[in-house]
Amino acid sequence: MDIKRCPFFVCLHSYMDETIKYTFCKEERLCRKGGFEELLSSGYSFVSYPLRVVIRLYPREEKDFPARIAVSVSKRRFKRAVKRNRVKRLIRETYRLNKNILYSYIPEDKTMDILFIYLHDEIFEYGKIEKAITGAIRKIRSYIEKDSGGDIADTH
Repeated sequence: MDIKRCPFFVCLHSYMDETIKYTFCKEERLCRKGGFEELLSSGYSFVSYPLRVVIRLYPREEKDFPARIAVSVSKRRFKRAVKRNRVKRLIRETYRLNKNILYSYIPEDKTMDILFIYLHDEIFEYGKIEKAITGAIRKIRSYIEKDSGGDIADTH
């Protein structure tokens, strides 16, 4: 993982010599159509209300980040793009601030694709979305622990 490639970052917290960098680079976004299709066809999904989370764990290549994410907000739920974009910004921001917790659970030889789908008809405040993201990270942790034990099969 080479976070130095990200030109903009904010250092909010530091431990002794190690500084945690709260960044969200382009390489951490899931953009390819093929990536979405693979994620939706073979991913594991669960609900951390107001989010449905779809995840897929697979072997990491050299330049991959530990996780890539995408955020989806339905046009049926929010007709105005302003509101859809607001929800997406809130989700990305809470993920950006909490992703270091998730990265600590992902094994060095694996990477993960994550899709957050917003389910509610109204915009929740930041605190509720942060609670949903941290709950999702806890569920992802248990999924990773089960997967490393070889107990889990591809489920939908």
